[in-house]
Parts: sequence; structure tokens; C-alpha cells
Amino acid sequence: MLLNKRFFDKSFKITSTIIALLSSLILVGVLVYIFRESLPIWQIVGPISFITGTVWSPVSDPPSFGIASMVVGTLWVAFGALLIAVPLGFSCAIFLAEFAPNWIANILRPVLNILTGIPSVVYGFLGAAILVRFFENAFDLASGESLFCASLVLAIMVIPYIVGISEAAIRSVPDEYRLAGRALGVSKPYTTIKILLPMAKKGMLGSVVLAFGRAAGETMAVLMLAGNVLKFPSSWFSMGEPLPALIALELGSSAPGTMHYQALFAAGLVLITFVTLVNILINRMIKNNMSQVNNS
Repeated sequence: MLLNKRFFDKSFKITSTIIALLSSLILVGVLVYIFRESLPIWQIVGPISFITGTVWSPVSDPPSFGIASMVVGTLWVAFGALLIAVPLGFSCAIFLAEFAPNWIANILRPVLNILTGIPSVVYGFLGAAILVRFFENAFDLASGESLFCASLVLAIMVIPYIVGISEAAIRSVPDEYRLAGRALGVSKPYTTIKILLPMAKKGMLGSVVLAFGRAAGETMAVLMLAGNVLKFPSSWFSMGEPLPALIALELGSSAPGTMHYQALFAAGLVLITFVTLVNILINRMIKNNMSQVNNS
């Protein structure tokens, strides 16, 4: 019996290691392939000119490849979605974890799970049919599409991720801390804010990392709501064309091997690098914060 258990443990460990290595290799392979396809752009145009250039005209003579306006559009859309979604998501997670009666929590949790499974094209369609039309009628605009409109829909899409992960992080705090708070006569809101949330901070910030990656990489909803205008967005309420929308719109019309095709791969590499750097930065902040909490 003991021998079987050791064999099972060893087999499980080896299988997990192989799966982890394969996952890493797939990621590295994707990055290498994208870099190889985009290499001529980095050599001919140069990284700085490509990222900071404001003119995107791949079929003109001579062609221009500058994605600064798309990068800024991506920033407006992704951080704008987080600005709306994070307060709402954290509040909902705290309510579900600590204050909601069981019957309300049992209704809300399945609803949030269903929201994560709705295809993004449905969100985009509803946004175009309701939000865009609302802005056109309310503000007498020729078109209600904007980066703000895209952020609103993205916020609805990422809130379930923030709520689910944050609620799990709060619930994972041992009950001894809640009981100690009650024994000391401390109110439940005070215990939640001063004790439970700091201890669950790492998991809650992790949900923000996941939500940012989801918002920055979303394509279909952004494509249907941002306006798809190749101009530098001056504000959150301007039209724009984030990087995922640019790639989705133009990849089908570009011939493989052309500079236009290679520039779209370069834009994809910039998007992946940008999301990865933000994730590393937020994880670094989480580690520093947890180190300060542990040392205090």
C-alpha cells in the first residue's frame, strides 16, 4: 500500500513537471515565432520609430509604420476598464465573502459565473445596440463609439474575474481572525477592513493582474465599440483603434511576407510585451507590499 502511494506521488510529480514544461515551451515557441515574423520591421523601421511613430499607413508609397496612437488607445481602454471594474469588483467580493446572506450569495455566484462564459461578441453587440445608441441620443453625437464606451463594456466583462478571485482570497483568511475580532468586541466592518483585507491583499491584487490582461487583449468588443479611427486619441472619450482591433481588422487583408504583415506581428509582440511588463510590475508591487506587511 505504501509502495503504491509513493509510486502515485512520484508519477503525479513527474506528470505535473512535464505539463508545466510543455506549457512554458508553448509560450516560448509562440514568442519566438512572432519575433521571427516581425524581425524585418525591427531591423528596417527600428523599435523606437515603430512604437513612437504616429502615422500608420502600411500600403502607401513609402509606407509608414507607427503604432503610438494604437498603444495609447490600448492604455485608455484597459486602464479605463480597471478604473470602473476594480472598485465595483472589490466591493462585490467583500459583500459576498463577509456580509451577504446565503440565499443572496447563492444567486449572485452562479450569475457571475455565467457572465464569464458569455462570448465577447455578445458583449460587443449589446454595447453597440444599447450604449452606443444611448450616447448618440443623449449627447447628440454622430457616432456614440468611443474608447470610454469600450471601457464600460470591458469593465462588465472583467468584473466577474475580480469578484471570483477576490472573494476566494478573502474567504481563505483563517476564521480565527474573525473570531478574535468578535472576542475583542470589534465590529465586523472594522475587522474586514483592518484585518481581513490586508491579509487577502495578495490574492485581490492578483485578480487585477488577470483583469488587466483580459482587458488589454480583448479584441471583438473593442473592435465593435472603440470607433476604429487611426488618429491619436486625445482623451478617454475620443475614438481610437487599440492594438487588438488593428491586428484583427488588417491581418486578413495583408499578404504574408509583406511589411504590412510583418508590422502586424510586430504590433502583436508589442502588445504581449506591454501586458507582460505590467503584470511583472504589479507582481513586484505585491511582493514588496507583502514583505513590508510581514516585516511589520
